[in-house]
Amino acid sequence: MGDFSTGSAIGAGFRLLAREPLAFLAWTLAYLLIGVLPQIGVFALILPEWLRLTQEIASSATVNSPLPPTEMFRAQAQMMQLQPISWLAGIASQALVLSAIYRAVLFPEDRRFFYLRLSMREVWLGLVMLVLFVMIGMLLFVIMLPLAVIGGIVSAFAHDAPAVGLLIVPVVLAAIAVVVWVLLRLSLATPMSFAQRGFRLYESWNLTRGHAAKMFLVALALAIVLWLIEIVVMGVVFALIGGFAGLGHLAEWFQHPQFDMHRLMPWAIVGGGALALVSTVVFTLFAAAWGEIYREISAEPVVA
Repeated sequence: MGDFSTGSAIGAGFRLLAREPLAFLAWTLAYLLIGVLPQIGVFALILPEWLRLTQEIASSATVNSPLPPTEMFRAQAQMMQLQPISWLAGIASQALVLSAIYRAVLFPEDRRFFYLRLSMREVWLGLVMLVLFVMIGMLLFVIMLPLAVIGGIVSAFAHDAPAVGLLIVPVVLAAIAVVVWVLLRLSLATPMSFAQRGFRLYESWNLTRGHAAKMFLVALALAIVLWLIEIVVMGVVFALIGGFAGLGHLAEWFQHPQFDMHRLMPWAIVGGGALALVSTVVFTLFAAAWGEIYREISAEPVVA
């Protein structure tokens, strides 16, 4: 088992963007069509019902007449019925885009269709991603439940709020550190499953032994870079909105929002395009970094 270069991993995504700009646009379009537009469709179906329910709750509070629980259950049931669409679209789109990025890093000569495929590599990657999401949810539940119990007990017996905070904060930070450490140890499961055409999860634990600290530095550096990019992009977006629509109109809308679906959908689609673009940048920087890390430390050669 080898080692990896932190600088090479951090720069892998930037090198890939410079080398394959057209492929990046294709990945963005694929994520928009498969991942974002279904989310917008679910949003468009759910929003009118939730707006009606919100108005009824406000009206019932005004006249001191509680809304029947059946109304809340009906709205929640509608959302639960549509939620699997969002989950499946998210998993499928991310598996497709991440596979393309891993392919560009691990098999740069296989450039057909901008590295986009639908093969067993994508299937195994999607499966391991699904299992990881479930495991993360279970891990968070296992950690947060005792924290909630401890916090309730401490709050019940302590009358000094700052003292309670001093007791709870270190425990919460320790829990966050545990979650991050576990995620780092399992983080090579996705490039490994893609490269080896199989379900590889716990194998990542062995492969990342001794590398978690350096991998955390890579993730931290990329997060800081993306944060700076986000500040610049948000500044440009608000400048454009202020130039075309006026910030006064924008502030007025936030104070008295009007959700006319016919007027809202074009903005939702434009926002969806921006979300797809930013998300694909994030995917590219992180997936390329982790693909590079796997390529450098893996003792087994990857076979196309």
